[in-house]
Amino acid sequence: MNKILTSCILGIISIAMLYCIDIQYLDLKFYQNVYALDDKMDSIRFGVLNTGTIAVNQQTNLVYVTNFKNGTVSVIDGDSNDVIDIFKVGITPFGLGINEKTNMIYVGAEYNNTLFVINGLTNTIKDSIEIKEPYDIAVDPNTNMVYVTSDGSKSVYVIDGNTNQIIKTFEVFDPCGVAVNTETDMVYVTSESTNKVHVIDSKKNEIVGIIDVSESPRGVIANPTTNTIYVTNQKSDTISVIDGSTNSVIDSIDVGNNPKRVVVNPESNIIYVTNQDSNSLSIINGSTNSVIDSIPVNSPFEMAINPDSNKIYVTFYGTGELTVIPGYEPGKQKIITLPDNYLPPVKQMKLGISSIDVTCDAGKKLMFKNSDGLAACVKAETVEKLIARNWGHQ
Repeated sequence: MNKILTSCILGIISIAMLYCIDIQYLDLKFYQNVYALDDKMDSIRFGVLNTGTIAVNQQTNLVYVTNFKNGTVSVIDGDSNDVIDIFKVGITPFGLGINEKTNMIYVGAEYNNTLFVINGLTNTIKDSIEIKEPYDIAVDPNTNMVYVTSDGSKSVYVIDGNTNQIIKTFEVFDPCGVAVNTETDMVYVTSESTNKVHVIDSKKNEIVGIIDVSESPRGVIANPTTNTIYVTNQKSDTISVIDGSTNSVIDSIDVGNNPKRVVVNPESNIIYVTNQDSNSLSIINGSTNSVIDSIPVNSPFEMAINPDSNKIYVTFYGTGELTVIPGYEPGKQKIITLPDNYLPPVKQMKLGISSIDVTCDAGKKLMFKNSDGLAACVKAETVEKLIARNWGHQ
C-alpha cells in the first residue's frame, strides 16, 4: 500500500512538472505517517534554468540559489518565497557559502575557475579569486575563513575573508562536501574516493584528524549544539554519525538510495537527508539516530535549512525548481487545508478578479508587488519587511 501511494504522489508531481502546474496549489498529503505535505509546501520555479546549491542567510532571511546553466544567482525572500533579485556571476555557478557576520556571499563558478565574493547588501560582485573548479563552500564566521573544495585540483583552499587571499591549500583526494562547526571551529571535508573525512582546525588551519566512514561520502553537516557530525555515504545508502569530541564514528543510519545532502536543525535536533534515487527525504531524530519519517519528493539533490523559520529548501536534479517544505515538529504535525472557498491570489486573478479585489486567507495581508503590480497575500508581520526592501506596497 505504501509503495502504491508513494507512486501515485510522485506521478502527480511528474504531471505537474510536465505541464508547468504550480505544485503549491496541489493538495498533496502523505497519510501513512505523521508527516503531511499540504498547502504549506511551496514551489518556486526558475523557468528553464538548472538550479544548483542553496544557502540561507538567517540574519536577513534571504535564500540564495545558483543557476548553473545561465550563470546567475537567484535571491529569494524567506518570508514571501518570492524571487526578489537575480545577479550575474561567471559561467556554471554551483557552490555557495555565506558569512552571516559580514553579509558576504561566496559563489563558486565551477568551470569558470573562479570564486566570486558578493556583497549581500547590494548583490554586486566585490571581488573574485582564481580557484580551479571550486565546488562546495563553507565559512567559519568566527575566524572569517572560507573553505572551498576543488576536485579538479584535489585540494581544499583556505581564503582569508578579510583580504580575499588564498592563505593555505590542503591536499585532499577527490574532496567534495565541506561543513563548519561554529562552536568548535572545526571544519569537515569529505573525500569521495578514499571514504574518509578530513578534520581541519579553523583557528590553526591544520589537519587534526582523518576519519574512516562508509562508501563514497559526499554531504556533511555539523550540529554545533551536540557536536555531532553527519555524513552521507552515496554507495552504501547510509549516514555516518561522528562524535566531534573524539573524531570517531559512533553510529550508522540506513536511509534511502544515493543520499546526497544532509542538513540539521540544531534547535530541534532533527536531521534531513536527500535520497536522490529513492525520491525521498529522510527525517532523522538526532537523539536516537533513527529515521522517524520520510517525505516523498522527486529526485532531490541539494538542500538547505533555515533553523529560525524551520523551512527546508530543496532543489531537484536537472530542473529549474526549488521547493520549500515546513520542517518536522515532533508531535505537532497535522494536515492543514485551506477553506474550500479560498483561492490563492494568482488563481483569483486568473478568474478575472482585479488585484485590488483579491481576498486573503485569515492572518494574511494584501500587498502589491512593485515589479509588476500583482497582488500577493503575506503574513502580517512580513509587511513592513517587504516594504523596507522595496519589494511591494499596500
